[in-house]
Amino acid sequence: MATQPFGSHPIPRHRFAAHRLGRVLLQTPELVALLVSMVWMDLTGWSPLAVTLGAMSGLWFLARYLLLWHARRYFQRGRYHKATALAGAARRMNPYSADVYWLLGISALQRNRPTLAVAYLQQACRLDPDNPKLYAALAAAHVLAEEPDAAIRYAQYARYLQPNTFEATMVMSDCAAGDQQIEHYLRAALPCARRPSDRAVIYCALADHLLKTGRRTEAVSYLAQAIRLAPVCPPATRGSLHYQLGELLWHCGEPEMAYEQFCASLKVDPHGPYPAKAWRAAALGLANQSETQAGEQPTAAGEVIELVPEQEKVSHSA
Repeated sequence: MATQPFGSHPIPRHRFAAHRLGRVLLQTPELVALLVSMVWMDLTGWSPLAVTLGAMSGLWFLARYLLLWHARRYFQRGRYHKATALAGAARRMNPYSADVYWLLGISALQRNRPTLAVAYLQQACRLDPDNPKLYAALAAAHVLAEEPDAAIRYAQYARYLQPNTFEATMVMSDCAAGDQQIEHYLRAALPCARRPSDRAVIYCALADHLLKTGRRTEAVSYLAQAIRLAPVCPPATRGSLHYQLGELLWHCGEPEMAYEQFCASLKVDPHGPYPAKAWRAAALGLANQSETQAGEQPTAAGEVIELVPEQEKVSHSA
């Protein structure tokens, strides 16, 4: 197992998150009311108050679970603003749910708000400090926030908790300095990637690295594998994947194939972080993107790019 970096917990834990039972109660506080009602009914029989307490706590849990379930579904379909709204409603019902803060964090990443994502994911790590996926997501948020030192710290801790964590290995490759080190991390991540979307991301990263080191033929072979995997990836991944494929194919000297990928990115994930860039790349080519003004948000025929101003706050509960 890797050496544990920077002490036992890089983020201070919630005082109830030190033990498994405390983490369960933070995630599902309705259990307290359910247990009280069950003990009450066991001692006094089917008291109306005990039955009401048990029923209300069960309905509260069910409503919160359904909100979170629908939020995940919207996220998977690329509806990030809707996912954020439903996850926010679930947070109001339980402000101590690590799952809610994780979903809010990755939704913020997809909306190009890495600083907000960092705040949400830090709160998730406080509430579930032994979950490597949360630390890996936090590391990825720090990469997008251009904070490589913090990204490496949290990625190392995620790999300490679980050495084969795919997302943490990808962060390490993003922050690596030397060419050999980058390739080592990327190839080490391949056996850890079980989902098609994860493998496609690695293939694109490897192709990008190989192009930069002058190994075009090998890069094209990895791009071909990523293109085959793209149709089975969820929209939340496909939007960025198609855009990255378009960029790499453009640099490989395949503008027509790149155009197809840019159009696919715009169609599959019109609410994500890449639709405006994909539209400009498809219309003008990568070489001319810088000539468009940063504030312009063109839309393709039949496509609407949703730009919703939001005011969000992260509640830091004790």
